[in-house]
Amino acid sequence: MVSIIPAILPRNFEELEKKLERVRGEVSRVQLDVVDGKFSEIKTIGPEELNRVDTMVLFDVHLMVERPENWIKRCVMGGVDRVFGQVERMTDKVAFIADAQVEGLAVGLAYDIDTFLDGLEEVVADLDAVLLMSVKAGGQGREFDERVLEKIKQVRKMSKTVRMVIDGAMDEERIKKCIAAEGKEEMGKDELNRSTALLEFAVGSHLFESDDVRQELLNLKNLKEHDS
Repeated sequence: MVSIIPAILPRNFEELEKKLERVRGEVSRVQLDVVDGKFSEIKTIGPEELNRVDTMVLFDVHLMVERPENWIKRCVMGGVDRVFGQVERMTDKVAFIADAQVEGLAVGLAYDIDTFLDGLEEVVADLDAVLLMSVKAGGQGREFDERVLEKIKQVRKMSKTVRMVIDGAMDEERIKKCIAAEGKEEMGKDELNRSTALLEFAVGSHLFESDDVRQELLNLKNLKEHDS
């Protein structure tokens, strides 16, 4: 089964609540996209607002903000489980990772589509996950960029155990392309099964613009690489 994480980029708390209601009982994890109006022109609610939410899901927070390291306390206030920070706006990746871990958060680094993976190999063993953007970060409804496929291969070469979250313009065909990209490295069948299980997909517009969100979640979760 494919791991699907609904991604929500809410301008206000009411929008967050409405979208959470549409996936209630269907998923165990949701991603809150946080943009500060500086990373891009969009501005969303902050991660601390999650403490107002009445739900049992785990929350990821994807920080598309200036100085993500300064937002860790706000994530803690919101009861966040896992935090991703965009490396482009970080002053110190090692400090970001360490500060999040001290607060008990699972932690990952996020790489925009134009950003090379320089320096990732040195810290990948300390990460719970790597988030790879497959569109330009900071918005929704953008076009899928196939350069992410090569990045998937690169990350898996660095680590056979780190999780990868692929984020942006995800639909059935693009998810299958990502799964196929990861599986083209030389590895045994058991290794390949474990590796593919470590892929997660953050899905926003495609999911929430569908007529039946619950059915679309089932469709995505039950995808197989060889489906036609």
